[in-house]
Amino acid sequence: MATRILLAGSIAAGLVTLTSGCSADDGEIPTRSSSESPAPTTDTTASTATDDLVLPTEHQIDIGGRDLYLRCWNEPVAGRPTILLIAGADGDTSSWDTVAYDLAAEGQHLCAYDRAGVGASDPPPDGLRTMPDLVDDLVALLDAADVQEPVVVVAHSIGSLTAVGLVARAPARVAGVVLVDPLSPRVNTVARAALPTGKPGEPPALSEERRFLTEFLYDPTQNREHLLLAKCEAEIAALLDVPGPIFGKRPVVVLTAPRRKDPLPGLPRPYHEAFEAAIVAGNEEFAAESTRGRLINVEDTSHPGRPARGRGARDPRRACRIAALRTARFDA
Repeated sequence: MATRILLAGSIAAGLVTLTSGCSADDGEIPTRSSSESPAPTTDTTASTATDDLVLPTEHQIDIGGRDLYLRCWNEPVAGRPTILLIAGADGDTSSWDTVAYDLAAEGQHLCAYDRAGVGASDPPPDGLRTMPDLVDDLVALLDAADVQEPVVVVAHSIGSLTAVGLVARAPARVAGVVLVDPLSPRVNTVARAALPTGKPGEPPALSEERRFLTEFLYDPTQNREHLLLAKCEAEIAALLDVPGPIFGKRPVVVLTAPRRKDPLPGLPRPYHEAFEAAIVAGNEEFAAESTRGRLINVEDTSHPGRPARGRGARDPRRACRIAALRTARFDA
């Protein structure tokens, strides 16, 4: 509890408003009228509230022969965006529980989903998949679940790539973006270039970095989503390279964990410094991709990740995403 209070207070000065007044570059965002209600879906557990606890509804949404699992809290509010939570690698909807229940108690309408192959969603189709496939699935999910109101996309880590892809594909559906310790599509390219030449007997931490950067990212059979991750990163980097800010006038908040000053045992300092500098540059680039971008450092937090980088020591539900989203308000 003390950690949670400390983290929430650490960004109170950076209070952010992502409101119903957000406009996309191509005009006003359409909103659902107060007389409309979400379309019925299957396998629904009715929402109830006990004290401040708002229980979610659970849905298996058919997106065309496959089901994706969707959890939503509260009902849409006329004139206000829905909050759409996108988890990081291997993360399912439960990774957002603490944040979601807190925001739901404040009356926010929010939804989280499991990508294909993760959590309660069906497996992905056979063969490799890249970023257009993830965005296709998300757009189909929003359509099938009748989430027509604008969304504030809140994406963690590699989920930030899907957020960029959604804005590029369907800009009118996105009111604003919060990137929670995002993964820039350029970081792993920088890290590969900084890897020292492999030698027999190198430290296990360095061997794991090498395996991740040269094998895992290029082998879709090594992740449950069948993603060719290196190509996903290249696709989003190409979108960011297009002249002009991809997020346009949408408010964008980039929430970052403090960077590690010293390398982990077994990792050379030049490699560590190149990696950390790429993280910082990537965060700055994301914020600069909006005319209303803000970069906020959230103290006393960490980024869960592959063991070689030592970022998995803290429960991500008590890290950057909790503190940030408790104080980054989405209401007017």
